[in-house]
Amino acid sequence: MSSERTRGSFRTFAVGGVVLLGLAGKAGARAADASSPETVHWFQAEEQALMDSIAKGDWSPWQRILDPSFVITSEEGEVMTKEQFLDGLRPLPPGLTGNIVVRDLTVQEFPDLAVVRFLADEQENVFGQRLATQYRITDTYRRAGRGWSMVASHTSVVTRDPPAQEVSGADWPAFVGKYRLLPDGWTFTVELRDGRLYGGRDTQKLRLLIPLAPDAFVVQGRLGEWIFVKEKGRVVRILNFRKFEPLVWTRIDESPRP
Repeated sequence: MSSERTRGSFRTFAVGGVVLLGLAGKAGARAADASSPETVHWFQAEEQALMDSIAKGDWSPWQRILDPSFVITSEEGEVMTKEQFLDGLRPLPPGLTGNIVVRDLTVQEFPDLAVVRFLADEQENVFGQRLATQYRITDTYRRAGRGWSMVASHTSVVTRDPPAQEVSGADWPAFVGKYRLLPDGWTFTVELRDGRLYGGRDTQKLRLLIPLAPDAFVVQGRLGEWIFVKEKGRVVRILNFRKFEPLVWTRIDESPRP
């Protein structure tokens, strides 16, 4: 990805828009126990060295460990070869600082390959604003003589609720009502309780709507943004962006007049 498409991750800036944290997940205890403590320690040290090199734009640790056939899949779904990845590796620009700590590393070892999974815990400072993001990274290695060579890497963002923003709730009473996926799909109910909006398909289990802007929210514990749309002063629908594609929920009750 290019820096113009970044979401703020310093890895993205450091890799010229390439988000490289991407190898993770959880391996079962039995799989992790298959590798010796020495092997796990080696991979821990190698992965941490790779993470440390990102902010500096240092090729050398990557050049040493990457297989010629290496392919990386970024958190945003971009697939890059070794050459493309290294070409994008750049030091952090002025105004950005940060670091990544490798946590919870496990190794699933086979005779000729190893799957390494860990949590990449990223802290960054973007022109004085602090950001904290975690990634699950999964790296695949093949044996190369007495060592290992990385052939693939995949990154996923660990999702979490964003912090609620301090916004005006003056229009929120007008958001209350029922919305449907027309013509005969699910119904989404919105209620106002003690100054907070709640929503959901099951009226007995409505979830808090966390405000991002006066008319934009996320549902607590769920992915996607919910944007209330007005026409001629009335709320007429909600746009629910699910993985960058909108679902349109149309109001099916009478919207209160402003």
